[in-house]
Amino acid sequence: MLRTALLAAALVLAAGPVLAQDFNPLEGLYEGEGEGQLSADLTHIEADRYAISITTLAPMQNDLPGCGGGIAGEVLLSEAGGNFFVENEDYDGKADNSPMNQRYCEIGLSFDGNGNLELEERNGCLYYHGAACGFSGTLTHEAAGI
Repeated sequence: MLRTALLAAALVLAAGPVLAQDFNPLEGLYEGEGEGQLSADLTHIEADRYAISITTLAPMQNDLPGCGGGIAGEVLLSEAGGNFFVENEDYDGKADNSPMNQRYCEIGLSFDGNGNLELEERNGCLYYHGAACGFSGTLTHEAAGI
């Protein structure tokens, strides 16, 4: 009888209201255009640390080649933005720096407070997307205006 009562109590407690997570205005999916169609997905990890995934796609037009690519990692963000760095896998420290031989891909992120995210590809990202597109542009949060 005691087991049944404990089991019933556990089920009642488990079925209770789930505590809502704190709302994070930076977290979510952003979409827009720049050098192609852009998207950025931000997931809050803890404190000022976020997981980020950025994709770009420039479709083929008038028999000209398109391109696409993506990059993912972790970034430290404030309400104003931050800088996203990913070390390039094929970087050769003994070779001269070139568009294809940069130690890091660097992308600047800035938020305007109105649901927009500005991405600025600074250097070293050609490896991740090809020559016909890039990671620069203005994106809008999926919940902007709600």
